[in-house]
Amino acid sequence: MPRPSFEEDEQRYVHLLAPASDQLWASSASVVVADARDQEIPQAQSTLHDAVARYRYGALVIGAVTTPYSALAWIRDNTGRHQEEPTGYAVEIRSRRPGPSELYPSVLYTWLRWWTAQTRSSLPPDSNAASLQPPQPPAELTALLPGAQRHLTVHDVGMDTRGDWGRTVPQSYVEPFDPWDPLFR
Repeated sequence: MPRPSFEEDEQRYVHLLAPASDQLWASSASVVVADARDQEIPQAQSTLHDAVARYRYGALVIGAVTTPYSALAWIRDNTGRHQEEPTGYAVEIRSRRPGPSELYPSVLYTWLRWWTAQTRSSLPPDSNAASLQPPQPPAELTALLPGAQRHLTVHDVGMDTRGDWGRTVPQSYVEPFDPWDPLFR
């Protein structure tokens, strides 16, 4: 496997991706993906909620793949500190063409990292960048895959993310980084 470049001018968005069934890897992953392909929408939403409740301490995006064309996903937002405040955004991300199960949550993760980098670069040097809270993702995203582009739509699914959804201690958007680990993408 080729090692990533460490040139300063190259922007790289990498993450540790793990299936929700792998307790060891999922506990430190940036993106966790659960399989909800054989479930009705209420069951898939429950699977997503359970994955968020289980892996809320490290993951920035948690997904539940519902079909080869779509996934439900939760994106961390640390503003919610009390039970009555939401702690993130629950959305559905769709494609017109089927894709790999990790594609949908990974695209949202990449958007989140891009948004954070863009926002931090526009802040004065003395501001508190750790308090940045992401907006809801845009309604349309384009995934650049090797040899192809995938146009995706994102919409809110109306899930209530108050209560035990991802309630955790404050965390900034900093990723663990081990460039030699084959699970980093």
